[in-house]
Amino acid sequence: MRILFSTFLFFCSLACTSLLAQTNDSIKTQKLSEVEVSAHIKPSAARSTTPLQVITTESITEQGLQSVSDVVRRFNGVVLKDYGGIGGLKTVAIRGMGAEHTAISYDGITVSNVLSGQVDIGRFALDNISAVSLSISQSDDIFQTARVLGSAGVLNLQTAIPSFNEHNHEGKTRITTGSFGLFNPVLDYSHKISNSFAISANGSWQRADGNYPFKQEDDKLLPDRKRKNSDVDIFRTEINIFNNFGKSGDLRTKVYYFDSERGLPGNVTIANDYAAERLWDKNFFTQMMYNTTFSPKLKFRSQAKYDYTFTRYVIEELSDRKTNRYKQHEIYLSNALLYTINNNFSASLAEDLSYNTLNNDMATFADNLPYPKRYNSLTGIAAKYDIKQFTATASLLATYISEEVKNNSDNNTYKRLTPTISASYQPFDATNLRFRVSYKELFRVPTFTELYYSSISKKLNPELARQFNMGATWVGSISDVLNYVNASLDVYYNNVRDKIIIIPYPFMASSTNLGKVRIKGMDLKLATNISLCDKMDVDISGSYSYMEALDMTDPNNSKTYKNQIQYTPKHSGAITVGFNNPWVNFSYSVVAANKRYFNIQNIKDNRIDGYSDHSISLYKKLRIKGYDCYLQGNLLNIWNENYDIIAYYPMPGRSFKITGGFKF
Repeated sequence: MRILFSTFLFFCSLACTSLLAQTNDSIKTQKLSEVEVSAHIKPSAARSTTPLQVITTESITEQGLQSVSDVVRRFNGVVLKDYGGIGGLKTVAIRGMGAEHTAISYDGITVSNVLSGQVDIGRFALDNISAVSLSISQSDDIFQTARVLGSAGVLNLQTAIPSFNEHNHEGKTRITTGSFGLFNPVLDYSHKISNSFAISANGSWQRADGNYPFKQEDDKLLPDRKRKNSDVDIFRTEINIFNNFGKSGDLRTKVYYFDSERGLPGNVTIANDYAAERLWDKNFFTQMMYNTTFSPKLKFRSQAKYDYTFTRYVIEELSDRKTNRYKQHEIYLSNALLYTINNNFSASLAEDLSYNTLNNDMATFADNLPYPKRYNSLTGIAAKYDIKQFTATASLLATYISEEVKNNSDNNTYKRLTPTISASYQPFDATNLRFRVSYKELFRVPTFTELYYSSISKKLNPELARQFNMGATWVGSISDVLNYVNASLDVYYNNVRDKIIIIPYPFMASSTNLGKVRIKGMDLKLATNISLCDKMDVDISGSYSYMEALDMTDPNNSKTYKNQIQYTPKHSGAITVGFNNPWVNFSYSVVAANKRYFNIQNIKDNRIDGYSDHSISLYKKLRIKGYDCYLQGNLLNIWNENYDIIAYYPMPGRSFKITGGFKF
């Protein structure tokens, strides 16, 4: 199997090389068109057949959002697990399905982590992001990778494309400072080398001591203390290369590097504030996306990626010092075809191949290290029918996964067909009211941590989940004052068999199959603009989610049957009010969630109290000697609320951030 798989990857690579070689030959004989400088098209959330939420860079700036996790907390149907502090692990779960079901896409190519299956969105910054979107179930864009078809939803981070107007270069820089020793300089520069070739580079450094104060009321010896060993030192950089080969297509190449050292303060314990765990992460990947049009009806896209991740974890216990090192490698290749039959009907075919390995020297498993290797083949076919009043999409994904494991561990093979169907309908021409419905099946294979490195070693079954969604959207204008209103309401039902539950811990979690989980809920979203006069208006946006995720495994087990699963609040929401004016833009926002439980039993001892986090942002644009500048101030958690998102991992209290930047 390994030889066949490697041979197939080799010939696919040769085919791509040949294609690019033909492209290079064509450069000599034809006039090149200019590098495309237009911005990404914002997808229509109102027309989408499945729930879609989008926040652009303008909204990110106006609302004073400081991180990707700040953006995600304002989305419907999301459970964000945050271990607190600037360096705490942050993962995204959609509608109770678990973070492993959420695909994180960075410029169209998904980010993977076979060790845990959970991608830490804290490693990505908003420095050069043009838009953040979250699609639940499946996007209407059928020209996608097969990986995307296999996820419960996609959090897409789209980086900015340079726009060269009067000059062949542009750049921006900013510096952020704030509480707990925060210092974060950023530099972004783009250069147009020729009409067919441009390059951009982005780099940032972030450091903070992270020693924020908190209270633990049940600790009589140390009720008031600071988080210790919570410092971070993070360096990020990426280079993007844009090539336009005219009729032969366009090629975008990205080189990304992330390097961090951080302390892991651990969970809070009574009468003890000592912590000595350290974590080093290094991640390098390079990815390429090639697009070309064979004919007016046939488009082709090829994507390739190599990803290397190194993790070193050190823990000191009394006189004992343990060091664990992990090395992950991934080779990924995706090819997709889009055929447009006519103006209303199109179909696509995507094939994804990937090869993942994990090496480590964990002392716990020193005598029986598994060294797993995983071969993935995903084949997806999709179709879309689209007219003014009706849109429908359907897809079928074939999954085949094979594993090789050393040291007497069983090799595993997984295969499954999973369908998806969705539709939206506008019943009346006179209004923008649309109804939508969707159904999707999901098949999730356990991660390497769940299978081989869980603190409780046991055989796990793959998850099989079914998603149902029904909803309605409306966009319109009520009056000259209420000139924009966007409302959506969705109800959903998810049924998960053999759900794998993670008992969180910042580095090594434990996992188990629950058996059966039933999830039902409702997402409500409303956004409006109130025009006060020509230069003043108010933006208001709000979201509310109700989610009931119950363990339905064993009716005879009264302690856990129909109990809410861990870390899933029944009620959560967010509200943002922004006042735009000629002087200083003002934004007030609040995110809130009610009680949750950190263990399977919903008893008082396992309860995490609800919270509400309020923040204020002030933003002012300036024009100084021909340069665009801005100043921004943020006051976070203004009521200094002491709360946890993950049990015994307190979030920071009141803090501030000040940012200054300019474009050149």
